Amino acid sequence: MNAIILLADGFEDIEALATRDVLIRGGVTTFLVSINDSYIVKSSHGLDIKCDYLLKDYKNEIDAIILPGGKRGVDNLLNAKNVIKPILDKANKENKLICAICAAPSIFINFGYLDNHDFTCYTGFEKNHKGNKLNDGVVISKNIITSKSMYYSNDFGLAILEKLTSKENKDKIERQIKSS
Repeated sequence: MNAIILLADGFEDIEALATRDVLIRGGVTTFLVSINDSYIVKSSHGLDIKCDYLLKDYKNEIDAIILPGGKRGVDNLLNAKNVIKPILDKANKENKLICAICAAPSIFINFGYLDNHDFTCYTGFEKNHKGNKLNDGVVISKNIITSKSMYYSNDFGLAILEKLTSKENKDKIERQIKSS
């Protein structure tokens, strides 16, 4: 299984890195992928992260696409919709996992993916939705996983892990995280 986390300047540190950590612990090959022309992407808190790939160069199979939040990061992802929308459209059409946390589900709303779906997001980012916004920490609706906020980053990663691998693997990683 291959998962990619799309990063734009201003992404929320914990939402990207905790999700990546959970997936890697669970055996999912997970790459940080820059939507920019630079491998270095600056987080919302000024951390420079070196990505594994530039999106324009990524050619591997994709089983899950993950979008972290962070207001500025989400704005930058939306401003690059001509770059990210085709890859998200393809994944969604192929019933691959598309996942977004905090403010990032607003991108899915903007692209129409959450029409007639249950979802969650950071309060205030659900404007103009045609789905059913829930107040849960993580919501799974068919091939779409959304999460409410940074607080739920590990739960978000665990939900993605379970969909990509198995409940047993998710439970094992959850036990490791809780006992360490």
